[in-house]
Amino acid sequence: MAHILFADTSHPKPYGFDDLAAHAMGGTESSLLRTAQILHNQGHQISVYQKNRSLSETQHGIQFLAPEDLAATTGVDHVIVLRKFPQVLVLQKQFPKAQFHLWIHTYKNWEYVLKRGLRLAKPWQLITNSKTHAKHCDRLLNHGFMGRIYNLFKAKVQIKTCYNPIPATLAQGISQHRDPNKLLFLSAPNKGLDQVLKTFQQINQQLKDLHLYIANPGYRDENPEQIANVHYLGALPAEQVKAHLATSLCVFYPQNSFAETFGLIYAEANALGTPVMAHDIGAAREILHPNNPLINAENIKQITQTLIQWQQSLPEVSYRKEFDEPSVYQQWVNALGL
Repeated sequence: MAHILFADTSHPKPYGFDDLAAHAMGGTESSLLRTAQILHNQGHQISVYQKNRSLSETQHGIQFLAPEDLAATTGVDHVIVLRKFPQVLVLQKQFPKAQFHLWIHTYKNWEYVLKRGLRLAKPWQLITNSKTHAKHCDRLLNHGFMGRIYNLFKAKVQIKTCYNPIPATLAQGISQHRDPNKLLFLSAPNKGLDQVLKTFQQINQQLKDLHLYIANPGYRDENPEQIANVHYLGALPAEQVKAHLATSLCVFYPQNSFAETFGLIYAEANALGTPVMAHDIGAAREILHPNNPLINAENIKQITQTLIQWQQSLPEVSYRKEFDEPSVYQQWVNALGL
C-alpha cells in the first residue's frame, strides 16, 4: 500500500472531518477530505499537510500535519499538491523519490502553459475533476501554440480525471416534501449570482409566488442587495444544505458567466432527487443526471416555462454511481498507478 500526502498550502485555516460535518465548507476542501477517507479505507497511509495548521493530529485514521511536522514525514510515495504549482517545486526538494501530482479544481488561462517551461527534478502529472476539465487543460497545456512548442523538447503533461466523491448515503434521513415555489442558489457570489438575481426578478414578475434562497460556502463576505422574495441564508453546514436541497423545487443556476469544472452542487442536488436549472457551460452536461435538461441562461421565456413545467412534474434525477466510493477509488488507482 502507498503513502499518499495531500498538500494544501492555500486554505486560510485548518479543516478536518469535524468541520465537514458542522460548518460550511468549499467543494474543494470537502472533496479532499472525502477522497483521503476513500484512499485510507482501502489501506493506504494518508497524510494531509495544511500550511495554516498549528497543531498536528489524527482524525479517522488520517494524519493532519502542521508545517513543523512535515519535515519529519518520510516514505512518501505520492504527493498530491492542491491548486498551487509552485509548491510542486518546493516539495520535490523534500520528497525527491515521490511521484508528484497537481490537483486543480478551476479552469486556467493561457499563461498557465508557461509552467511547462520550469525545470523540475521529475515530471509532474495533472489531475482534473471532470473529463470536460481534462480536455480544456489538455488543449491549453499540450495542443495550444505554446504547448506545441514545448512538445518539441519536453514530454507532454499527463492529465488524469478523478471525480469529486459524493457519499452514496447522502439522501438518507432527508424529507422529500418539496415547496414548488422555493428556488435555491448554492454557490459563491462570484459564480454568476448577479445574473441569477436579475433573471429571478424578471421571472418573479410573472410567477409572483416564487422565492429564491441564497447560500454560499462561507469564504466570501458580501453585503447582499435586498430584493423582494430573495432570502439570504449565509454559510450553512452540510445537513442544512441537504435539507434545503430536498425541500426546493430546484437549484436555480441560470448563468453563463462561470463554468464549473465539476459542480459539486450539480451532483449533490441530483443525488437528492432535485433538478438543477443550469446552462450548458463547463461540466454541467457531464455531471448532471441525463434526465436533467439544460436551459439557455439568457432565454427568460424558456426558463419560466421550464419552472412552470417542473412545478407540475419534476424530471426524475438520482444518484450517479460514477461518484461513489468504489468508482472514485478506481479513478485514483488509475491516476496514481496504485
